[in-house]
Amino acid sequence: MKKVYLSILCAAAGFAHADSGHVSPGSTLTTGPVSNGHALYSATHNPAVAALTVGKDENWRIAYLPSISFSTEVGDVNDFVDELDELIDILDDSSLATDSIEETLDRFNRVLKEMGENGYAKVGVGITAPIFPIYWRPSEFSGTFFMEAGVDAQVRLGLLDQPLVYDDQHESFSTGSSAYLKSGIEKRISLGYAKPMLDERKSAEYGGQLYAGAKLKLMNLELSKQVMRLQLLEGRDIEDVMEDEYDNNLKSTTNIGIDVGVSWVTRFYSAGFTLKNINSPSFKYGTVGVNCAQYEEGSFGRNNCEAAAYFAFEAGEINAYEKHKKHATATVDGSFYPTSFWSLSASADLASYDDIVGMETQMFNLSTAINTKSLWIPDIRLGYHKNLAGSKLASAAVGLSFFDTVTLDARIALDEVTIDGDKAPRSVAFSIAFEEKF
Repeated sequence: MKKVYLSILCAAAGFAHADSGHVSPGSTLTTGPVSNGHALYSATHNPAVAALTVGKDENWRIAYLPSISFSTEVGDVNDFVDELDELIDILDDSSLATDSIEETLDRFNRVLKEMGENGYAKVGVGITAPIFPIYWRPSEFSGTFFMEAGVDAQVRLGLLDQPLVYDDQHESFSTGSSAYLKSGIEKRISLGYAKPMLDERKSAEYGGQLYAGAKLKLMNLELSKQVMRLQLLEGRDIEDVMEDEYDNNLKSTTNIGIDVGVSWVTRFYSAGFTLKNINSPSFKYGTVGVNCAQYEEGSFGRNNCEAAAYFAFEAGEINAYEKHKKHATATVDGSFYPTSFWSLSASADLASYDDIVGMETQMFNLSTAINTKSLWIPDIRLGYHKNLAGSKLASAAVGLSFFDTVTLDARIALDEVTIDGDKAPRSVAFSIAFEEKF
């Protein structure tokens, strides 16, 4: 199964050169994590919303089919992966350089430095299990039990740069620059409960109802890091080497996380507050650059291990012993309902955090949605998203819901890079999900 996920991601990374956290499923890709009981996946962000997801005369609500989400993001460096592949070819055969020695050195030393500072390619895939999430409310006035299950995978490719030099004696180019890959597969199953806590709808004209919820998540993370010297790839594509070497330094860790949330809902507006991973669970990466003597002298593994040791213990650019810690994060959200079919929403993370491949994230989201209340006329959503940390990327999103069941959402960055001479957005994401609306 690991190979299947990695193959998907590597294929997507190859497409990316022709965007913590997880890729939001369903309509939340456009709206963000707002307290919306009509959106089945909203409760995956704020557990209190689970109390709103089951219809008045129903006891169950399920997702039927799996949701699939995908995202890709590249750094602010043009032709990042293409440039790396070309350099790998030249390192393997110096005759492939189309420029003079001096021009080749000037070009790639400039490129290597820029890549080391800003270059990365990141791909994410999220899949929920069939029928999940499941919501069960025993009676109209009781709380709601719910269960979630899914898998998220992320791969991030960056560069640890060292100068490119030319050896006159051997008439060849060489560099200590290395590709730096971080990857992770997160499998999780969650159990939660939410219920109404306070009802002020009868005592005040504009009164509302307070909901609270909590969720326990059992998470298994398989985290891997690889350092691969470009000099040793011998003309092979980085994607192929990533797949071949994936199991090296892989570490599997299981831990639990706890989320809590509240949501205040009135006829005209709603507001929510969520605390995720309040126990701050941590997960281990496999070590790199340690005990290199276990590899045969001069082997591919030995040379890569020694390169990792250099970047970890001499250059200080990476951590040989690393843990991914899911720090406690807080998110606030609010929605305003000018009419019964139109909503305006916003949400914001109150602090930054790292996703499982070390990308700093702090999202701000604005959105509007129109519920046509028709089986034949699709609902429509529009959104604006901004990462206030890390990449600082801003994106626009659009979503449609068909036949009260199928949701299609897409997001595209407002910043561009040049790919093979053409302009392309720095990030793209999409999601398809199946969720009954009531």
